[in-house]
Amino acid sequence: MLSLLGLVLAIGLVVDDAIVVVEAVMHNIEHGMDPKAATQKAMKEVGGPVIAIALILAAVFIPVAFAGGITGRLYQQFAITIAISVLFSAFNALTLSPALSAILLKPKKKSTGWLQRFFDAFNRMFDKFTEGYTGVARIVARKSIRSIFIIGIVLVFTGILGKFIPGGFLPEEDEGYYLVNVQLPDAASLERTNEVATKLENIINNTPGVAYSTVVIGYSMLTQSYSTNNAFVFISLKPWDERDKTAAQLIQETNLAIRNNIWMPPLLPWSSAY
Repeated sequence: MLSLLGLVLAIGLVVDDAIVVVEAVMHNIEHGMDPKAATQKAMKEVGGPVIAIALILAAVFIPVAFAGGITGRLYQQFAITIAISVLFSAFNALTLSPALSAILLKPKKKSTGWLQRFFDAFNRMFDKFTEGYTGVARIVARKSIRSIFIIGIVLVFTGILGKFIPGGFLPEEDEGYYLVNVQLPDAASLERTNEVATKLENIINNTPGVAYSTVVIGYSMLTQSYSTNNAFVFISLKPWDERDKTAAQLIQETNLAIRNNIWMPPLLPWSSAY
């Protein structure tokens, strides 16, 4: 599966080299050169960049194949697939693509059909867009102070926007429940654990948005162990349309209520919701 993923992502990289060669040959043909001379001139112009691009991409992905641990095992096939695909692409762009271009490409004959009119209109629009873009780029290059000022505004706006958009590797998921683990000091009796769990259960059941809770005395979900100083609480929440707070918000409220209502000196129990 990782090799297939590498091939899918490498498709764009593989075809780019051949496209560069064909476009360069066709550009020379449109300027009056015969296909063979156009191919020779194009390869002198783009041969070096094609080789440089292939070596740079290979230098980026090949070291990933030597990474250790689980990450290295996962990305080894991925990195090798892309690196080999890029090298084959460069070899093809330097050998087969120029040969086929010299044989198959011909000077374009002017047509008067509806398809040619469509292409002409598209080319005119594309040329206008290209001229506009290059004009803006030319102004930005000449007015460096203004460009730096605009970039500064964009960076400030990005920083402000980043404060309002939550970020994380995985988004918060509200599955309609959350868990609480209670751990008392070592060798605490089962009666003492039950007393703390009962107080905790009352706090949780009085929290708006909680449907019911189930307490298991003598078991810890975190350590997967059975002992008299542990307890575990499973809290089921009301349906989403019957509460106005998410599970993450209710977890924060539970932790705050635990700190405020269960006194926790060093030798007394503590608990946390997650």
